[in-house]
Amino acid sequence: MSDFIIEPDIIVRDNEARIADIKADYDHLGAQLARSGIDIENVKAKVSAYGVAVPSWGVGTGGTRFARFPGTGEPRNIFDKIEDCSVIQQLTKATPTVSLHIPWDKVDDLKGLKEKGNALGLGFDAMNSNTFSDAPDQAHSYKFGSLSHADAATRQQAVDHNLECIEIGKALGSKALTVWIGDGSNFPGQSNFTKSFERYLEAMKAIYKGLPDDWKIFSEHKMFEPAFYSTVVQDWGTNYLIAQELGPKAHCLVDLGHHAPNVNIEMIVARLIQFKKLGGFHFNDLEIWR
Repeated sequence: MSDFIIEPDIIVRDNEARIADIKADYDHLGAQLARSGIDIENVKAKVSAYGVAVPSWGVGTGGTRFARFPGTGEPRNIFDKIEDCSVIQQLTKATPTVSLHIPWDKVDDLKGLKEKGNALGLGFDAMNSNTFSDAPDQAHSYKFGSLSHADAATRQQAVDHNLECIEIGKALGSKALTVWIGDGSNFPGQSNFTKSFERYLEAMKAIYKGLPDDWKIFSEHKMFEPAFYSTVVQDWGTNYLIAQELGPKAHCLVDLGHHAPNVNIEMIVARLIQFKKLGGFHFNDLEIWR
């Protein structure tokens, strides 16, 4: 039995006030689809099987990339966050899992977190690592890079963090790790494109070795963020090369809001599907350069 945040009777009563109109619309749509040879019940079955993982950071107060202005009811920790996520699932029935971001959502009581998720009827989807900002008291800064950093100790720290994310995910029932890095350069000549990518691949291969057999790793590409001149993983072509280099458990994650103007994202998705390297999506809106 789930610990519902909203009393189920409230939702039932609210739905009952609309059910007649919804049924009429549904029947009308079914008739239209039938004329084209499409069975609406088959469509409904496929839609019912579809689920989206709510990002834990998505239930906090938004803002610009320069500051945040929390409002009343801001989640204080991951336990508050998954309660908010459970409300989304209760209302939509389309978000049965939560995707965590470490170290933002790191807790000592992983057993308690999993039990809380179970009580709320939620599972845990892909883990997200963070080597694009410095955590308190970490030994080496990511100011000049992480998995592609010229310093071996900094790279190893970033690798170890991702391996820790895998261990946390294993305890929670996750089956995937998403990796995005902010590594790049602001000026020509600031970094060696080839060597930085070689270092990145070497580090990612070390993370890949730590994946359980039934896990996947998703690399995410973003154009010119946060660096202004170059980014180590900047587009889908580089992302595809990464997935090919790492192996069958590696796939590409497409963020819908991080492409250059006029880029045909649908074609990118088609290519990745064609070569069996599409891992998933981040449903971000369009960035300022679009």
